[in-house]
Amino acid sequence: HPTRGIVPPDQFIPLAEENGLIIEIGEWVLREACREAASWPRPLQVAVNLSPVQFQAGDLERCIHQILLETGLAPTRLEVEITEGVLIGD
Repeated sequence: HPTRGIVPPDQFIPLAEENGLIIEIGEWVLREACREAASWPRPLQVAVNLSPVQFQAGDLERCIHQILLETGLAPTRLEVEITEGVLIGD
């Protein structure tokens, strides 16, 4: 941010979840993580944290599938992490 500098995730993620931008941000993060991991010389796993809002949006499976196809990352190399709040709220 031009005046605040680096804004930590605990400040911007709740705002992004409130206004719905977290889905777009989350897709971008997932896509970039998969793209980066696909370029690694060794087939290591990459883990990506997802917001509870992304789970509630309803098409997370389609989104992940599409991103894996786009980036060429093997599905076995992607680890999707969820917060305890998602499990408790379900």
